[in-house]
Amino acid sequence: MAEPLTLVIETDAGTAIRRIPDASPLPDGETQGHAAEDAIRDAAATWGLPDFVFLPEQQRVGSGVRELGDGLLLVGDHAAVIQSKSRTDPTDNADRELSWLRKNVEKGLKQGSGTVRQLKLTSANMTNARGRTVPVDGKDYTWLTVVIVDHTDPPRGFQPPQAPTEVPAIVLLRRDWEFLFDHLRSTRFVLAYLLRAARGGDIVELGGEPRRYHEYALADVAARPDPVDPAVAPLVDAKPTTMVSTARAPLEPVGREDRAAHILYRMIMEDVANTPIPDGREADRLLMLAALDGLPVGNRSELGRTLVQFMKSAAQHQGDGTLTHSRTVIPNPGEFDPLVFIVASKLSEEANYALTFRMQVLHHDYSTAVGDWEHCTLGVMLTPTSVPGRLWNTSTTALWGDQGQPPEVIEELRTIIADSAI
Repeated sequence: MAEPLTLVIETDAGTAIRRIPDASPLPDGETQGHAAEDAIRDAAATWGLPDFVFLPEQQRVGSGVRELGDGLLLVGDHAAVIQSKSRTDPTDNADRELSWLRKNVEKGLKQGSGTVRQLKLTSANMTNARGRTVPVDGKDYTWLTVVIVDHTDPPRGFQPPQAPTEVPAIVLLRRDWEFLFDHLRSTRFVLAYLLRAARGGDIVELGGEPRRYHEYALADVAARPDPVDPAVAPLVDAKPTTMVSTARAPLEPVGREDRAAHILYRMIMEDVANTPIPDGREADRLLMLAALDGLPVGNRSELGRTLVQFMKSAAQHQGDGTLTHSRTVIPNPGEFDPLVFIVASKLSEEANYALTFRMQVLHHDYSTAVGDWEHCTLGVMLTPTSVPGRLWNTSTTALWGDQGQPPEVIEELRTIIADSAI
């Protein structure tokens, strides 16, 4: 067995000791390779979201069939092919283990590139870990190959080879895969980090991913926050606004400072994932979930705390009509999608109008400001519920593309929103 990994991290606030747990144990009674593949997908589904984890499928190629990876991650317009390589009965011969690593990692890299090439040539129907099937056209995504090595005691000094094609690639241990998902708690941000590391050009020794992650995290701490983009500055200046900048690779595990508030955000995502929708609209659900998963992980606990305060206020409302509280999130272009969160004292026509009107105005204003209508604007509304075992009902709506609203209609909606806030 390999020795547990302990990192000593020097920060401005002092020295931090971080222990990286070994990979989760595999269950007995199953072929080790298959058990490792299941564990890899389970980690992504548990700490990320099952909707973004897709099971391997077979696609006919000529007279044969090709398996499309050992799984896929799909979130927004980014995707990763997962290739798992599990070492059964490792020896204490370092040369033999290094030979196995070279052979199997190179094979995994080639398989990943082949899967991307095949999906760009021919779309496929893929089923995610929630059991829902959506069409996947490889041309719609920016791709990454991830080769995950399951080895109880890998020899030191193995440097993974470069990607064999233009598709970025990264090689890491199953332990490190689980560390990233447990630390970030977001499919989108794990994938963003892996792409960042793969494109960075520095090849780290197998098993060194936690060290590299913390190097990136420390660099993010020292980096100057991005300024507000001039395109959206007028939107930000139009009303009282709090400027927030968070690290892309946070140093502390996400949600540690307030797990309850962070879990609230995950519960909202689960509500969206489990809401019945018409047949053939699963891809639309994935767009909404990707928009939610785009909110920086460092902001989710704060938003959760704000929504809890809104719910307490709404629960105390005794007057006529419907009390609503709202939080609007305006990102810099290209970072993530604009979001609206509303908490209402009851599910009513007034509450629905509050969400719809704010959505229409935000989508129009943001799209006009950045000069691009081809993005999602997502709205989430929480209202009290009488269903046993639930704390709230979740309603969601999304807009994409030019809605064709005349300017005078948008101004009328803007006036209604302003009047309702008095």
